[in-house]
Amino acid sequence: MEQTQEEALPGSAEELQLAASTWRMRFSSVDFVNMPRIAMLTSGVPVMVAARRVGLNTFRPFYGQGMAPGLFIGEVRSIFETWDAEAVVLDERTVDQVRRGMLVSFETSMRCVNPPELPPKAPTGDLTKDPHFTFQMSGHHVILSFDSQWLTTTTAGLTLHDAAQHPQLYSGLGQVVTVSEGRVRVSSLVFGQPQSADQALWDYTVSAGLSIARGLSVNDFRNQFSTSENGRPLAGSSTERESMQPLGVVLVFDEDQVVPGEIDRAVLGQLVRVVPEFRRDIGVAVASLLPPKGAGAADLSARLLAREPALWKTFTVPGLAALIKTRNLAVAVVSGVTQTQSADLDEAMREGMAAYCGAMELDRTLSMHSSLFPEEDRYHVVGAELRLRYSAASRAIADANNEPLDEPLNTWLDEGLFRTVVWEEDEAQSAAEEREAALIMDAWLRDQGGR
Repeated sequence: MEQTQEEALPGSAEELQLAASTWRMRFSSVDFVNMPRIAMLTSGVPVMVAARRVGLNTFRPFYGQGMAPGLFIGEVRSIFETWDAEAVVLDERTVDQVRRGMLVSFETSMRCVNPPELPPKAPTGDLTKDPHFTFQMSGHHVILSFDSQWLTTTTAGLTLHDAAQHPQLYSGLGQVVTVSEGRVRVSSLVFGQPQSADQALWDYTVSAGLSIARGLSVNDFRNQFSTSENGRPLAGSSTERESMQPLGVVLVFDEDQVVPGEIDRAVLGQLVRVVPEFRRDIGVAVASLLPPKGAGAADLSARLLAREPALWKTFTVPGLAALIKTRNLAVAVVSGVTQTQSADLDEAMREGMAAYCGAMELDRTLSMHSSLFPEEDRYHVVGAELRLRYSAASRAIADANNEPLDEPLNTWLDEGLFRTVVWEEDEAQSAAEEREAALIMDAWLRDQGGR
């Protein structure tokens, strides 16, 4: 029997590898965080940093630490939305293949057995006494154990009493402890209740610092990490519009994960893959995203994503807000691609670059788009030719610094993406710079004449 199981493992391991993915979740409430176990994960560092930032004693359970656990929950919710913990999704496809020690993610309706009392007590190891969740999955009895000392609030304990009477939907992360015939036991690391789209919309509505942007809908707030909502399309994600109509798209990146020039090479490389050569007349600009001071992340996210009719986008309002709050972001503005090509580009970027976060349609009539996204292209791709854009001022600065003009051309030729690489002047930008220089000189001459 053991030999048969070992022979089955390679195929099973391959399937489990395909089932593994980055676990992230948008919680309405984070009910449980096992701090000692989280500290053991390589991805647990941001959680521990957040705990110390709010004054939480990470060596003691949450109970009795005053307001610190509540402040911690507020910090850690955004972290779990942008986390990088790799786990096997525990579902009907994988439940009979998981092995002891595996990190698994779960989301299902479950019942709580032996709901905890206050003050919470250390586990005894006896499931007839210790609190735990239980549910059935594809003929398997799954037990989700947890140490009630690491429940984040007393309210979380009350919810567990509700779950003892009526099964409740919980999502989280855990480690497989034992696997036996028809039974899987998982030790919880994190769990809580997923946030619904209606909850997220309400939270934004009551906390918005600016007037509610026009064009927002409940779909803009769906929980894209939750299996209960992942079938709902994002507003503006339909491809029913004319697919050949060129538009602009903004690609968003985690700037802390890249080195200078990496975004440029990745975007241009994927554009060559997804846009046929005979259709290429594409502009590209890359810049840091610098949010305006005083604007809340949720307000900024809503103003970037809301429009009537809806923008094409891969972001939700809470999802983009979480990134703005927790990351330094950069953007690549790509003009001259169709919506179909934008979707293909998004898919290619997700496959090829870990720092890539998502995309949205560009609309310069939206004030946040016009103020935050670069307007002058750095690159112009025409057919198989790459044109490096320059203006009168940038060329003057390069000449003053004795920068070799051929070096950038040769560098891009060495990439092997284009047959030719040339310089191209941005005549409109040069003219604007010359007008500005003339105004400055005229003001200086008038000042000298007055003296």
